[in-house]
Amino acid sequence: MAVSRLRLYDVLNSRLPQAIGESPTSTAAVAAAINPAQERLITCPEAGDTGWYGGYAEMTFNVTQNSPNITVPRGVARIIKVNPCNWPMRIQNQFYEYLDFGSGNWPKLTCDGSDSNRCRQGPYMALERNTVCTFTDLTVPNQRLRIYPTSSADKNLRVLVGCHDVNNQKVSGLDGTVLVQGAFAVLDTPFVDLYYPNTTVPIELTSIDSIQKDVTLGPVSFYQVDITTGAQVLLLTMEPSETIAAYARYRLNSIPDGCCWNPAQDGNGQVQVNAMVKLDLVPATTPTDYLLIQSLEALLAECQAGRFADMDSVTAKTEAQERHKKAVGLLNGQLNHYEGRQTPAVRLSPWGWDRLSRQSIGSLR
Repeated sequence: MAVSRLRLYDVLNSRLPQAIGESPTSTAAVAAAINPAQERLITCPEAGDTGWYGGYAEMTFNVTQNSPNITVPRGVARIIKVNPCNWPMRIQNQFYEYLDFGSGNWPKLTCDGSDSNRCRQGPYMALERNTVCTFTDLTVPNQRLRIYPTSSADKNLRVLVGCHDVNNQKVSGLDGTVLVQGAFAVLDTPFVDLYYPNTTVPIELTSIDSIQKDVTLGPVSFYQVDITTGAQVLLLTMEPSETIAAYARYRLNSIPDGCCWNPAQDGNGQVQVNAMVKLDLVPATTPTDYLLIQSLEALLAECQAGRFADMDSVTAKTEAQERHKKAVGLLNGQLNHYEGRQTPAVRLSPWGWDRLSRQSIGSLR
């Protein structure tokens, strides 16, 4: 990560607001220029696979053989590389399981071979899954949804949950005169259950398809509650500024039940998995919010590029391209400054895992 993290506060106290025609005291206006500039820079083709300096991080996840899934949190675009038990695995996108003459979807529901565990787990690789709205899947049947706000100041704010009920019907209702897909819950302390629209009848859920909420002062937690026993399981906690729940998920095939190098994990069914992740933009709204792009000069050039891009003239488009080119050059320079240009992470194994000296070839025997 970056040696020092850039904040919106640092931008407000720089020459950037004046350079783009905004007041340093206008936090909202400066943020409205900074956030699109960050998005353009992190998604531009020049950013490459891992992104700019400060745009990637190492994370640790706990997985088990029974639930070998990783759901990345908010602020993570995707996993770059995953490393269970110091044995890095390849990551395949969703099209891998639909290749012609491929092996199809994993895990397999049936197995005709002698190694049933291998057939169930699949090849040693990570497979991309659909975007999900909860970190833990809902278990059915007999479950309702309970929502806990952590701040009493969030009372009367709302949450919209898209879901299917026990009849496998999509729940929908009216928000005033507007038809919406889902059911609203008005936050209250200590908690509120999810009801059918305009009733006091709790919804027995078979799936949760989407979650939206207002900007809140504190985090909001979502629990499934067993209708019979009252047992609660945490499904998701949304950050105060988070308004839409959407997270990338991966399935890790053929992970071990423990790591032999870590006695605390050996055979207990849980494995700590290290991963390098590419960070995603979380819009800055307050002065204390951190920025994803760590070069102030690059942000200035890209904000100017955005202003020129909105002008309807040939010279303005050329100026926009030049400013963007300058921003990319500054970010490349920053990346080289902190990471170096002559020390790329490269491993070449033309003969598999064995060294050439072990291949009994000529004088290398």
